[in-house]
Amino acid sequence: MSIMLFILMSVIIPIVFSILHTLASVYLVYTKGNAIALGWTMVGFLTKTVFMIFMTYMGVSVLQFDYKIYVPILSFVWFMSHICEAFYINYHMNENTNEFLKSIQI
Repeated sequence: MSIMLFILMSVIIPIVFSILHTLASVYLVYTKGNAIALGWTMVGFLTKTVFMIFMTYMGVSVLQFDYKIYVPILSFVWFMSHICEAFYINYHMNENTNEFLKSIQI
């Protein structure tokens, strides 16, 4: 049971949180525009950081996971979710840009 809780806390919950954040970002790209979505992404970096600190606290202090294993896995998942989210949102922002701006970009 402990290994399932460990995987839930270090992998599944951070991925679900990242997916929800990404869906909100894509929604904002198409409804409010790229500037608002970029602002949300900047604020999202702070909320995801607070989330990671909370998950670290819960895993290490409350659930007594081995920090030498838990924190690197949590950090890796957190970092990779940021990378995936950046490319995915960048794709949608480029799709939402008008043709004139696309033509003058280098």
